[in-house]
Amino acid sequence: MGILDRIERGLDRGVTSVFSPGRGQLKPLDLAQGLKRECDDQIQVLDRTRTLAPNIFCIYLHSQDFDRFSSWQDTLLDELQRVLMEHADKQRYMFVGGVVITLERDDEVRAGRFETESRTERGSVAPATDAAQAGSGGSPIVEIDGQQYLLTGPVTVIGRGGDADIILEDTGVSRHHLELRTDADSTLVATDLGSTNGTFVDGERIRTPVALQDRSLLKIGRTRLTVLLPTAGPATW
Repeated sequence: MGILDRIERGLDRGVTSVFSPGRGQLKPLDLAQGLKRECDDQIQVLDRTRTLAPNIFCIYLHSQDFDRFSSWQDTLLDELQRVLMEHADKQRYMFVGGVVITLERDDEVRAGRFETESRTERGSVAPATDAAQAGSGGSPIVEIDGQQYLLTGPVTVIGRGGDADIILEDTGVSRHHLELRTDADSTLVATDLGSTNGTFVDGERIRTPVALQDRSLLKIGRTRLTVLLPTAGPATW
């Protein structure tokens, strides 16, 4: 069992506070719990169905603790992100941008302790929680291999390149393969970006921009995408 699997096992046993006197070394579980508290403390209730959570988090550590985590920092951050997103999903929080967690060295923080800071930063794509799908505020959702992405910006580029908004590990996908653009009338339009293998919408290869419908099926390379368009708002009386 990996060290971050032990974090998950510990999440439901109550908070183990790093601020308690007499604690020993700082543990990954402490960081996970601290991020969850930071997230809960900084939420914004937008309406009855939508609660916005921050999506950019920074953990400040004393050099001693920072160095101890540095050799496996990437794995640690990936797992902390997963734990935080699962917490947000359970609490029905929504994000308006991708979740990013960073570690920073700060010797004003005492060894064995840490401080957290967070903010909300809108991006072109955000991980879509159940709450986001239920009330996405007019933003379309793209589902790829069971993972849902909330399209929060006007233009989303999908491809294999590292600068794409949604990066696909598919050798049949070009670096910049597909553009999804939300027009002024909220229509979602798909445009093939001159890809090698083409873009297919509902089984037909597209040569020009195509307006998408709810549940449109797209295929690029070996990857299939489903488009979920926002539902109309509740009736007013």
